[in-house]
Amino acid sequence: MSRTPRPKILGGTYHVMNRGNRKMSIFEDDRDRRRFLKILIEEHQRYDVRILAGNQMGNHFHLIVGTPHGNLSEFMEQLEGRFARYCNWRHERVGHLFQGRFRHVVIEHDIHLLTALCYVFLNPVSARLVTRPEDHKWSTYSATVGIAPLPKYLSIDWLTSIFDTDALQEAQRRLRTLMQEAEPVAAYIRQSETGVDPDAVRRVLRSYVGAQLQLGILPRAYRAALRSPLAELIQAGMPLLIRATAICDAHVVHGYKLAEIAREVRLDPSTVSKIFRSRLNSREPSGV
Repeated sequence: MSRTPRPKILGGTYHVMNRGNRKMSIFEDDRDRRRFLKILIEEHQRYDVRILAGNQMGNHFHLIVGTPHGNLSEFMEQLEGRFARYCNWRHERVGHLFQGRFRHVVIEHDIHLLTALCYVFLNPVSARLVTRPEDHKWSTYSATVGIAPLPKYLSIDWLTSIFDTDALQEAQRRLRTLMQEAEPVAAYIRQSETGVDPDAVRRVLRSYVGAQLQLGILPRAYRAALRSPLAELIQAGMPLLIRATAICDAHVVHGYKLAEIAREVRLDPSTVSKIFRSRLNSREPSGV
């Protein structure tokens, strides 16, 4: 099967992510993390991309990247390739560092951007590495909100756009306040004076979080903020095949536990687990 072509959008913005082969660590220590950042800065300059946010975890990383020249694939190929060669040299390994091609999501508007930013910044909190996003050393959050020096490679002009203000410090303050909310994106929508229908936006975000990052590394706690009720996802009277697909989506896309699904559909948990595995194995791999 041929690979799905990567989009080449002039001026596009993407949420980009990848993780270690077999989910193994890609950052063994701070030296690895510093080298990844060094390569990122060099390739950002070479390809003239914009780095809006970033976060290094243990076995994966996240970036939000703007591409004025539509060259995301070229930039990512050099970033990942150079870092993989460095890791294999330093740790005396051979083979693939990453599990496959990087995943990407096209950011379509400010709500999508805020959703991706919240995900990136809250990832260490969801993983229980820290209790506050500013406590994670290898995230751009602290620099973004003004509590750490702003590196030259980081672009934060999106802040004044999202918060509709010309004052950068005010936009930074509002983002810090927003990130203290249990559901930052929902809180932003409630506070918005644009007249956007919150239910319509939540449907868009569920599609963004679910379909685009399906089978990815999205924390269950973040998916839960935007998911539909189980009764809506798995409706009574569904044909068996459609119900199996709905069970799979409820677990993978929306983050429901199989035990929760079993209670909803009134089946034994082992039966739901078999349905899930069977339906998941029948799907073709995602091209994202």
